Amino acid sequence: MQVHTDFKFHPQVTQIGVYWGAEGHTELYLLEGERLAIIDTGVLDSPKGYIEPALAGMGRSLGDIEVIINTHGHHDHAGGTARVVAAGKAEVWVPEADVPIVEDIDLQFETYFRQNDVLVNRPDRLAASRARLDETAEPVKVDRALKPGEVLDLGKGITLHVVPVPGHTRGSSAYYWEKEGILFSGDAVLGTGSRIGGFPLIYSPTDYERTLDLVEGMDFATLCLGHHYRTLALTRESVKYGATAKQFVRESREIAHIIADGVASAVREQPDAPFLVMAHSALAKIRERLPLETDPETGLPVFGPTAALYGNWQLYGQGH
Repeated sequence: MQVHTDFKFHPQVTQIGVYWGAEGHTELYLLEGERLAIIDTGVLDSPKGYIEPALAGMGRSLGDIEVIINTHGHHDHAGGTARVVAAGKAEVWVPEADVPIVEDIDLQFETYFRQNDVLVNRPDRLAASRARLDETAEPVKVDRALKPGEVLDLGKGITLHVVPVPGHTRGSSAYYWEKEGILFSGDAVLGTGSRIGGFPLIYSPTDYERTLDLVEGMDFATLCLGHHYRTLALTRESVKYGATAKQFVRESREIAHIIADGVASAVREQPDAPFLVMAHSALAKIRERLPLETDPETGLPVFGPTAALYGNWQLYGQGH
């Protein structure tokens, strides 16, 4: 039985929570301007299973959506975009650097997900991992490639500034409704990740640190996350307000530094160690401060096992 979680926290904004796969959950945001728009679409079955029922409760339908604005190109945020387009005539707007992975699912797999199996010496898992991606995403043609600094006018006072927030993907972007003090951040700020005992999916630690600097310095009152992101102290509500929103950003930085420090220590102790040796050494230090659930076959975190570890390993001059 599906759980429908619609939350209208602003007269023109409705949060739609969608569930998918093994413990997967993504937050979407419906915007009611002169043009009906949605920020992110979840996975393949999210439009039919979650967006459509939410719209029906408002006397609307999927075909009424005129604009899809993706925060980034990953399957759990853009996987359902093609199905929303098929239901009507919605335009697809995607941050410029992530257009290729929205239009080409093979490229998305090679860029972001293949390494999870290759780095842990489990090439036997690759076919199953690729199949799971196909079950959650379809490619779609992008109508508008969004550039940093653009202003998106949806009418009725909704104007969104495109804010580049890379680190999770190259093109990850947040959308800032300055007048209302609302920042739709997608997966820009990651906490400990969205799964219990998991890792944040930080693919570029350097970019992520800059993103945290940028977001922490912004003037917003409401932070709208892309998942139920967790930290070491805060509860997991996806919409955070005021001082709690800024605390979430600070705690996300602390978590990123715990991971980076663990990798740096492991590299200092064994500078020529291969990735898996380094990873286990780093995790021995990291788990002293972060709760982790590990895969019994690999000894690495079950969710997000390699991205942050590998990204930091490369940063310290390894992996080449």
